[in-house]
Amino acid sequence: MMNMMDTPTLVSPEELTQWWTELAQNEQSPDHFELTEYGELVLSPNPTNRHQRLCTQIAFQLQAQLGGEAVVEAAVLTTTAGVRVPDVVWMPEAKWEVLTTKQDLLQAPELVVEVLSPGNRQPEMTHKIQGYLGSGVKEVIVVGLTGTIEYIRQDGVHTTSMFNLKLPLPSHLFS
Repeated sequence: MMNMMDTPTLVSPEELTQWWTELAQNEQSPDHFELTEYGELVLSPNPTNRHQRLCTQIAFQLQAQLGGEAVVEAAVLTTTAGVRVPDVVWMPEAKWEVLTTKQDLLQAPELVVEVLSPGNRQPEMTHKIQGYLGSGVKEVIVVGLTGTIEYIRQDGVHTTSMFNLKLPLPSHLFS
C-alpha cells in the first residue's frame, strides 16, 4: 500500500492495456472512465444530452469534410497520460486497422476532439492534450463551454485546422 510520501510509479503501456481490457470486460465497471499513466481510475459523470449532441455533430462534420471515420468516445493509449477517451476521434479509413491494438485501443489517431464540460479543469485538460500530442496525434480540437474552438498542435494553439476543417456548431447548444 502506498503512503502519502511515496511517489506514484508509472505503469507500462502493456499493463495499462491489460487493466483497460479487464475493466472494459467487467460488468461492474463504470460506464465512463479513463486510466492515468499511474494506473489510477478516473471516473467521469455521464455526459449530458447537449454534450452528446455536440459530439455527434462534430463526428458527422469530420466524416463529411475529411472522409475516413470519426468515432465518439474511442479509447486512446497515450505514452504519457495513460488511456484517455476523447469525445471524438478521427482517422483516415486505412489507419483504423493499423493503429488499433488487439485490445481495441487506438494509438496515435490523426485528430481528437475534446468538448469541455463545466467539470473540466485546465491542468487536467492540458495534461491530456500534451499526452495526445506526445503520442503522435497531429491535432487536438478543444470546444469551449461557449462554443469557442482551439486547434492545438505541437507548435501551439491555432485559429484554423491543419486539416482545413470548418466546424460550424449549432449556437442553440451553447445557450
